[in-house]
Amino acid sequence: MKKTTILFVISLVFSAFNSLAQSEGNAPPKRAHHEMLYDETNKSVLMVGGSTPENGGQSSKFFNDIWRYSSGKWSKTQDTVDERSGMRFAFDSKKKIYSFGGFSANGSLNELRVLENNRWKTISFHPEIKASEPGFVYDAARDRFIVFGGLVERGVVNNSTWEWNHKEWKKIEGPGPEGRTSFAMVYDSKRKRTVLFGGGGTTPDKKFGDTWEFDGIAWTKVSDSGPGERRAPGYAYDSKRGMLIIFGGSGKDGIKGDTWGWDGTVWKKLSDTGPAPRMMGYMAYDKDRDRIVLFGGRLGWPNDADDTWEWDGTKWNQIKN
Repeated sequence: MKKTTILFVISLVFSAFNSLAQSEGNAPPKRAHHEMLYDETNKSVLMVGGSTPENGGQSSKFFNDIWRYSSGKWSKTQDTVDERSGMRFAFDSKKKIYSFGGFSANGSLNELRVLENNRWKTISFHPEIKASEPGFVYDAARDRFIVFGGLVERGVVNNSTWEWNHKEWKKIEGPGPEGRTSFAMVYDSKRKRTVLFGGGGTTPDKKFGDTWEFDGIAWTKVSDSGPGERRAPGYAYDSKRGMLIIFGGSGKDGIKGDTWGWDGTVWKKLSDTGPAPRMMGYMAYDKDRDRIVLFGGRLGWPNDADDTWEWDGTKWNQIKN
């Protein structure tokens, strides 16, 4: 056999090995501004999109990939059509995954989409709000999607609340949280409330540390204590314990690395150890394994992470891929 033929065969084998290794669970590339959700149908954590700085922060790379995490391993499903960051996911009673808003090369977006056969299908455009990193949850008790806040453009944030009933949008009138972006917002299925915490305002220095709840009629501020001001914390709802769990975020004195829980009455610090301090270390709660999964996030400009961690309700454990 000629030397060139042997080298060609070796190259093919090496390529196939790399592809197989990726499909069997190599970790996704480093990123922030991504979104994660537990897919109850497929029993796996879904992660899509995001972005990361390149060339020392002179440019940004946007992602259009779909990854799944199951039994401690990542696998890449495929790429979507568009590159997008800052969108938010929700899972409805019909076991469908929905996405709202986000950011692309054209700015903030106002699309409501559903994931079908690993492809996004647009089902509505929000009548008024373009939003990157808004709040977006599914209110299971009332069969409604709730949207609040988000970044419209540099220096402009939303302060309105909207509902989608699968047919049309309805604006919720009345007082509520101050306009913001990059906050934690989950649906507390135990108490049938949408819970909102923290976030950032129109400038990097503007951060919030308040906690609000929405009962389907009105917003109520329920706490000004707890973790303190936090922009872009990681967050997930632990349905077994009935708690909003947050990790990290950017506070008054820098980027945090602590873990807190809100049980509907008080905030409690759960841990000071775990992943390195970061913003946007986004998370999803795996109901079947009773674990919160965290991936990546921003360690500090322009450095993002590509590590995976699991929170078991007591402590963090790093998962090596």
